[in-house]
Amino acid sequence: MELLGWNIGTDETKCYVTVMPSKEIFKISEVSRVDSDPQEGYQRLLSKKRAEDIAQYLSDGNIIPGSIILSAQEGCEITYDSSNNKINIDTSKAGLFVIDGQHRLYGSSLCPDDILLPVCIFVGLELKQEVQYFLDINSTQKGVPKTLRIELLKFLSEPESSEAILIKLFKDLGADIDSPLYNRTSATTSVPGKVSHVPFHSALGSLIEGKTLRKFDYEKKKVLIKNYLSAISEVLTQMETNDKRLTSSAFFQAIFKVFEDVCSSALTYYRNYKQSSFQNILEGIQKIDFEKHSGSNQQTINQMAIELQTLLDIHSMTLDEPNDLLG
Repeated sequence: MELLGWNIGTDETKCYVTVMPSKEIFKISEVSRVDSDPQEGYQRLLSKKRAEDIAQYLSDGNIIPGSIILSAQEGCEITYDSSNNKINIDTSKAGLFVIDGQHRLYGSSLCPDDILLPVCIFVGLELKQEVQYFLDINSTQKGVPKTLRIELLKFLSEPESSEAILIKLFKDLGADIDSPLYNRTSATTSVPGKVSHVPFHSALGSLIEGKTLRKFDYEKKKVLIKNYLSAISEVLTQMETNDKRLTSSAFFQAIFKVFEDVCSSALTYYRNYKQSSFQNILEGIQKIDFEKHSGSNQQTINQMAIELQTLLDIHSMTLDEPNDLLG
């Protein structure tokens, strides 16, 4: 097989780059995985579902530009002519070994059309070197932080979708000087003292189309949520002389788990969603024992929400039923 390619290796390590059809690579290469070869296999278990998802992604007209990393096995003859940048590969006696990209290769081979893939081919590597390259490639790659992934969805979400509304609320509440979250949000990373997209979306994701917020347009949704946050801020300040706890991931999510109940009580007792109404109701949480709720896992959030709800239920019995809906 003759291909156009280039030598990007060193004197110690030969490495060639080229482009090959996926089905051809699949025919002349192999993958050694721990499940099938415990002694020498080191690659991760092959997920057929992941490969099928990649095949669908490619069939939809997308491309995956990352290179398949291969290693010529002993007996596989590769020659390179620098005068015309031609690579000759003879796999009659031995094939190529997939160091990295097994799912991309398998997925692309499932496509009806033959997908062209960028390829890097190492020559002369020993098993230990192959393992080291596999570990180097996969340990130095860093996944995109979840909060950044959410922030980037603003470029993909439909303007009126719940996702787009959440992202806009996050941005506006962090930029509005009258909002308790003013300058206290972080869109791309998790920062102490600030609310990131992750807890914000977890807290409000199911509420945007819930029984209260779905009745309002965007601006009124924002006002209602700002009233709620302002009431929480005031109550926390009464309890602890500051509202730093508002940006705690666990508390932020827990306090929104009682949001619908607080809204219902505000409507029942005060016939509006003003900050003052929310505040009168939320004063019931002042006896919470925060020391019992350490950590930020889901169990902590749920347990905190249960205690908040219990305290609110007790407090509601002291409210008198008795006014512009949002103030």
